[in-house]
Amino acid sequence: MEKELAKNLSEFIFQTNYQELPKEVVHQAKRCILDFLGVALAGSGVGLAPLITDILSKMGGKREATTIGDGRKLPVLNAALLNSVRGHTLEMDDGHRYANGHPGVVIIPAALAVAEKENITGKEVIEAIVAGYETFIRIGISINPSHLKRGFHTTGTIGPFGAAAACSKILGLSKKEIKNALAIAGLQGAGLLEVMASGQIMKPLHPGKAVQGGLLASLLAKEGAEGPDLIFEGEKGFLKAFSDVSDLSKILYGLGSHFEIMNIYFKLHAACRHIHPALDATIEIMNRNEINVREIKRINVHTYSAAYLLTGQKKEVNTELAAKFSLPFSIALLLVYGKAGTDEYSLEHIKNPLVQDLAEKVNIVVDKERDDFYPDKRGACVSIETLKGVYTHELDIPKGEPEFPFSDDELKNKFFQNVRNAFSVERISQIQKAIFHMENKPIRELMELVS
Repeated sequence: MEKELAKNLSEFIFQTNYQELPKEVVHQAKRCILDFLGVALAGSGVGLAPLITDILSKMGGKREATTIGDGRKLPVLNAALLNSVRGHTLEMDDGHRYANGHPGVVIIPAALAVAEKENITGKEVIEAIVAGYETFIRIGISINPSHLKRGFHTTGTIGPFGAAAACSKILGLSKKEIKNALAIAGLQGAGLLEVMASGQIMKPLHPGKAVQGGLLASLLAKEGAEGPDLIFEGEKGFLKAFSDVSDLSKILYGLGSHFEIMNIYFKLHAACRHIHPALDATIEIMNRNEINVREIKRINVHTYSAAYLLTGQKKEVNTELAAKFSLPFSIALLLVYGKAGTDEYSLEHIKNPLVQDLAEKVNIVVDKERDDFYPDKRGACVSIETLKGVYTHELDIPKGEPEFPFSDDELKNKFFQNVRNAFSVERISQIQKAIFHMENKPIRELMELVS
């Protein structure tokens, strides 16, 4: 397979055609766009986003692409970076459990920015997004979980490949140019999971830089720049540098006929995905029983190692973003406020004495059996002990996975909840209709609606 991997991927990207895509794949791409725009709109004033906004706005430059939520026009590279950062700050963007990363937050802002600059239609954007998702997810599957265990954030490291695939498609690159774009993208990936232990405010920089890197790679390839021939398989190439174990066959298996975009998950809660199984189990307990949270004595959570290592260890939580990576605080917020959405992860709520007290009562246990089934199953068992009794619920898959999917109505409601404070009901309806009927309309029309 030497010298063939990038070549085969570039051929797939080049040949991806809207007319030949299954209807369900086209529809799923639209669902991904809707979800991304909602979380980006809601995240525009949170965490790192305002800081990046201020820096990039002061730089000025050509007015090429819209920044979501405020209508600024920035150079395409900067607009794509900023929109990606805004889309990741809430921790509500889509993901893929086998790829261990978030494809939408790098691929969609890249595609939208370039599409707006080039003034193309929704059909071409859908083609690009599908090509980007397949590229990102398949590379992620091939090197995980080894890549994750080594401390890399897949969204940042593999993101440039996905963004390059999408941008290359929109820019109309040749097969050779796409291959070079992928190779140049592979030189730019970066992202360390240490950011989940502290300094969480910087985590959205990973996808932001990935978007910028993939887009830059495509622009360079269009100008004739060349990248390493064996960017994936080389002795010092991406796969060997970033993982201890990789499986190249997973990148090409069913390419063009089996679409991994159908297997992405959407998030209900504004927290790290590894926390969601425990949150869903807690919701079931709350729905089935009358529980007075002030009578809770202990909360036991049985989960898998990755969930514990990334979100379960006891540490100081005094920011909104830190709470999003804390399983104890997320459960406590859910118990006190009934949800774990964007509004609940506020500093005021985190400092609530009752939330603090409940978080201390959460005990997390790693089950070897759950590790044996990971990542096929990413579940949890929650047991809440109160003065009146013990209530338990267990699940294998959280809401939003392909086995337990969101309906269109549920996704639209999530979008509504995220943007209700920014837009009128009429405007929200217009945006949703524009996305689900975007084929023959210039993408600039959609970007005007979300500005």
